[in-house]
Amino acid sequence: HKRSTITYHLTSTQCFVKVLETDPTYSPAWNNLGASLTSPDQVIVGADRYTTQQCFVKSLDMDPTNALAWYNLGTTLAPDETVTVRTDAYTSQQCYLKALEFDPSTTPQIWYNLGVSLLPTQSVRVGTITYNSQQCYTKALEVDCTFSLAWFNLGVSLTSTTMVRVGGEEEYTKCQCYIKAVESNPTHSMAWNNLGGQLANTEQVTVGTVMYTCQQCFVKAVDMPGLTLGCCRLELGAQR
Repeated sequence: HKRSTITYHLTSTQCFVKVLETDPTYSPAWNNLGASLTSPDQVIVGADRYTTQQCFVKSLDMDPTNALAWYNLGTTLAPDETVTVRTDAYTSQQCYLKALEFDPSTTPQIWYNLGVSLLPTQSVRVGTITYNSQQCYTKALEVDCTFSLAWFNLGVSLTSTTMVRVGGEEEYTKCQCYIKAVESNPTHSMAWNNLGGQLANTEQVTVGTVMYTCQQCFVKAVDMPGLTLGCCRLELGAQR
């Protein structure tokens, strides 16, 4: 007799639930489960329902050194909102600081989101060094020099007469930051718009190998899908 075969098709969410049914203390599975959900979705593990945020909290209950879970938890919070992990309350900014405590240099999105969380006159201490928002964006770009959002926000943080050093010895003006933003992501509509705003009527700028006038930059901005930037937080998601 031919043996019958049963094929199961599971989503990533269902796979993480299966893992947690076997080992409910596995921190990466709680993090990955939270990352697999779309807010305000909930998932049942055992007899309880969990939101995305609650999955990240569970991940940190199991392992408070899980940098990715701290980061993802921060992305679920509004600027004036707090969440309790174990016995302490944390804002999004404090979550990003905890993430950097355990992952200080390898994840540019953490530095970027920390920069977004800071007011223009505000600074925070990471380890023994104090950073303002502009310095957070440069830290992100030291890890990933093609990070378009960081280039854009760095440009926003500059005046028309100031420059900023990124990496080695090279310094960038406000206009050059916007150029780097659109070279890294040619669909970045706000960067095209702001780049156009930096140019005089007859002035041209080179992006890649093409010359653009201010009018052509504005046309590029209109042609691209709109983005909500400057307060955009990035979610990293899953881990192994």
